[in-house]
Formats: sequence, structure tokens, C-alpha cells
Amino acid sequence: MQLGFVIDHSRCIGCHACTVACKAENDVPVGSFRTWVKYVEQGEFPTVKRSFSVLRCNQCTHAPCVAICPVNALHKRDDGIVDIDPKACIGCKACMQGCPYDALYINEGTGIAEKCHFCAHRTEVGLTPACAAVCPTEAIIPGDFDDPESRVSQMRSELDLSGRKTEAGTRPNVLYRDVEDVGIDPGLTSLAHGFLWAESPTGARVEADRLEDVYRPESARTSYDAPKPKLWGRWITGYLFAKSIAAGVALVSVVAALSGQGPAQLGRGPLALALAALTVTCICLIADLKRPERFYLLFLRPNWNSWLARGTFVLALFGGLLAAALVVPTLTGPPAVAVVIAVLALFAACYTGWLFGQARGRVLWMMRGYPLQLAVQALLAGSACLLVLQTVLPTDSAIEGQLLRWVLGSALLGQLAFDLVRGQLSPRDRNVEYARAVRLLHGGRHGTLRVLVLGFGIVGPLVLVGLGALLPVAGLLALVGLWLEEDAFVLSGQALPIS
Repeated sequence: MQLGFVIDHSRCIGCHACTVACKAENDVPVGSFRTWVKYVEQGEFPTVKRSFSVLRCNQCTHAPCVAICPVNALHKRDDGIVDIDPKACIGCKACMQGCPYDALYINEGTGIAEKCHFCAHRTEVGLTPACAAVCPTEAIIPGDFDDPESRVSQMRSELDLSGRKTEAGTRPNVLYRDVEDVGIDPGLTSLAHGFLWAESPTGARVEADRLEDVYRPESARTSYDAPKPKLWGRWITGYLFAKSIAAGVALVSVVAALSGQGPAQLGRGPLALALAALTVTCICLIADLKRPERFYLLFLRPNWNSWLARGTFVLALFGGLLAAALVVPTLTGPPAVAVVIAVLALFAACYTGWLFGQARGRVLWMMRGYPLQLAVQALLAGSACLLVLQTVLPTDSAIEGQLLRWVLGSALLGQLAFDLVRGQLSPRDRNVEYARAVRLLHGGRHGTLRVLVLGFGIVGPLVLVGLGALLPVAGLLALVGLWLEEDAFVLSGQALPIS
């Protein structure tokens, strides 16, 4: 059984009855929507055409929100509805990043994610969802796509129906009849020209569309839409940055120990530094939760399909081993223990790449090779941090400056290489959307920042490393450049409208 909708836009009049009924039936907070009507206008006066598109959760067959949720709060019911357990949600917003359709929101009163659940409380007693019940033109048709006798199944087999972002591989179960392409493909529209009957949008999404208008001067205009706030901010940048330092310091220290260019037993200074950075990483993660008091659920009910859950256990094991080695220094004497620390550090550095790959709504973050880039960034952060702090670390923790210089130089070259080839690293079947995201990262305010990062955060430190001069300064510049690069990546990845 797979419940879903066919929305017949040959009938839709854009009256918003579905939106109002949904909000009333499900007590949806002001400013949030489970179903909404988007207005798009094409052409120039006097030949202007306005079209409507009803947008909502697609009850996906392969729901990315279910896969990415770290605590199994989202689940696919036997009837095909994707629903949320409010007692389990920790408010991490990963499901919102995983959804390519902007279908979820956080209830600010409860801190819990919410979405369309096909009015399950009505469906279970034989009633239609509220949106379908009130539609005056019967444009919203609910039904079971797995039942060949149902109306929606017959419409799917007999008519030319469209789905939203089918290239994302989600197999959406909301299909559209006679909908304009501009209504369901946000890449064909611009919301930078003001809204009708509503406050004009501002911020990064408008700036993103203004930049894109240079490449698509004939784009249609979004004149009415639901607001979509930025989800992840500086807490996530801080998480990435601190995790790079923690993993990188441990990796470089192990390389130094095994190569004879540092203490055979990992020094207390680098161990303490890595553990402190890892603690900051965890603080940033917990602080970004809407329900931080529930973070323990990550350990009690993990979703092993989610890289957020897997990463939580990697960080816990990595931190536990660092703490044990700090308390018992001789623990790192055997090379095998150092290798285990290095392996956990490498996984801690890289797992976010696979986590971001599950964020189907943020195509920039899905870039191929991102786990490898995170490993390079960890080596950059670790060697740079050790160069900056080398003079204040205990003498028994000293690592050969030549090794740090070589690692930092190699990592900077790797970071430069990733920046130069980023445009060719599109995920499968998302090339057009990915190209837009890369243009945004390389243009506008992020473009100016990119020049600074390349000049002062990569090329500048590379020159100093090559000369072997002012190495602490080179490390500091590299760290500042890494922070700015990771911040731009997090923020610009969320700027393009996806619905």
C-alpha cells in the first residue's frame, strides 16, 4: 500500500483552501506550512501568464528524511505515509536537509520537526485528508498507488503526470497533471523580483536568485511562496572546524610517532589539544539541536542508516580513546594503539562527507569526493594548529617542524586542487542544480570571500611554507582560511531555493 496524491492543475484555482484546511486540521504554527500554493508568473505585460503549484511532502518511496534521521523519529508506515514520532525527535534538522522538497519544518514551540502525514488520523477512520475534503474543484485526489483500481493509479497509467525532482531518486508519491514546469522546478524561477500580496523575501536566497538571473534572463518570476529559513549556521561551521582540528592533530601525531619524527608515545600536549577540540565539536552539535536535552537518544535509539548516528559513535569512541591515552600515557606505546587512534581520527574527519551526501536537498554538499576533502582539511588543520602552538607545547610533545611543514604544504595543495575542480564533482543526475550551487559559491559575496581564502588562506601559507619562514604565521593564516571556506560551504549550500 502506498498512499499519495495526484494534483490536477487543470482544475486548481490557487484559492489556498488546502493550506487553510491543513493548518486548521493539524494546528500548524503561524509561518509554517505542510501544504502551500506557489504562484509563478511568466512573460511581460500585457502577455503575462500566472500558474499555481500545490507543494507538500511527497511521501517518498525512498524517503531521504527517514534515512538521515539519527534517532528513527521518522518512519515509513505500512500504508506508505512518512510520519514522525514527536517523542523521539531531537530537533537536529537533518531531515529538513535531507528533503529535496522543503516539506519539513521545526515547530518553534515544541522544537520538534513536523510535516504532512496525509492526515493519518482521518485516513485511519476512512476520511480523506483535510486538503482534499475542502478543495472546491476536486483538484487534490488522494489514493493508493499500489491499488490498480484506485483513481490515482488509473490516472498515473492513463495520463502524462509529472513529479518533483525525480532525479533525486526519492520516487515521490505526489504526482501532477498539467502543471507548468516552472511551478515544480525552482531552477526555472526567480524570487528576486518581489512578491504579490506578501512581504518580499530577503537574505541569501534572494541574493542567490539575483546572481542566477545573469545566467537565465528569461526565467519566470515567483510571486508568492512560503518562507523557508536557513537551517544550519555557525554552530555547524564550528563543528566542522573543531572536528578538523581534533582529527588532524591526532593523525599528524600518529604519523610523527610512527615515522620517528615525534615522541614514540603520543605527547600529552597533542592528546589534550585533540580532546579539547573534540569536546568543542560535541558542544557545537548539541547546541544546534532544538531539543538538546534529548541528545542521549542518539545512543539509545540510533538509526544505523544515518551517518549522523554512525558519526556520533565514532566521535564517542575517538574521544574515549583520547581520554584514556591522556590518563595512561603508556597506552599509546604499542604502535597498534596509535594506528587505532589514527583510524578513528580519519573516520571522525570523513564521516560528515557521507552525512552531507545524505542531504538530498543540498546538492552542493553532495559533491563527489567530499569525504576525501575533509581528510585533507583535517591534515591542514592539525598541522597548522601544531605549528601555531609548537612553542607552547611540552618538550616531550615536540614534533619535527619539517614534518609539520611537509604535511601543511601537501594539505594546502590538496585544498587548492579541490577548489579548482569543484565544478566537475557533481553528484549523479544533479548536474544542473549542482552547477547553480557552485556558481553561487564562486560568485557574489561568497566569490569575494573565495578570493580572500585562495589568496591569504592557501597561496599565502603555501609561499611561507615553501620559504620555510614564519611557519606559525602560515599555520594561523591556513586556519583562518579553513574556517572561512567551511563557513561559505555550509551557508551557500543552503542558499538556493529548492521548492
